[in-house]
Amino acid sequence: MAITEELVQTVAPETQIEPQISVGEAIEKLYTVEEFLALEWDNDDETVYELIGGRIVPKEKPGPSAVHSRIANKIGSRLEVFANEGETSLGQVFNGGACTLGRTDKDYVIPDVSFVAEGRMPKRPSGPIPVAPDLVVEINSPSDTVERIHNKIEAYRLNGVRLVWSIYPLGDYIIVHRLDTPKLLLLWLEDELDGEAVLPGFKLKVSALFQY
Repeated sequence: MAITEELVQTVAPETQIEPQISVGEAIEKLYTVEEFLALEWDNDDETVYELIGGRIVPKEKPGPSAVHSRIANKIGSRLEVFANEGETSLGQVFNGGACTLGRTDKDYVIPDVSFVAEGRMPKRPSGPIPVAPDLVVEINSPSDTVERIHNKIEAYRLNGVRLVWSIYPLGDYIIVHRLDTPKLLLLWLEDELDGEAVLPGFKLKVSALFQY
């Protein structure tokens, strides 16, 4: 089912909730990754921050919920088995690994799950993932606004991420974003995730992710 961003706002009312303004959102200065990583945060601040387009954005506070973690573990383990169960590795799967998207000056994000195709990066990289993943999985929290979700997915698109699975646990659905088309795909419980050209042959029922 092809949808527009206007429809996303209709089917995802939980993302309209505006969270309390955080210190990160109040900072207007643009940072490089080096400056961002050198910042010292208040010891009482449990928020996880990301850098998107040079701006500091809170990811979540104080951390992912049990449902969030469960979905991430399920999809990450399925991807790992598919990518590396054969004689030839298809690539590396990361659960929560920090990533610079290949632009070390402006972006430092932490996808819930990501996949990088074989040969695109060292087997044992030091520091964050140095390239834009081929596939990113984002599990959206109730505090995530439409603007925040859009900005992060736009950063992925601008840096060449080929496939993004944006998961909405409160609504039991997934929105698929592809680099080669502006059309979005909405998947419900009866539908199936498809690795497409990124992971040909990978299939996963949407309902399997929401079985707690």
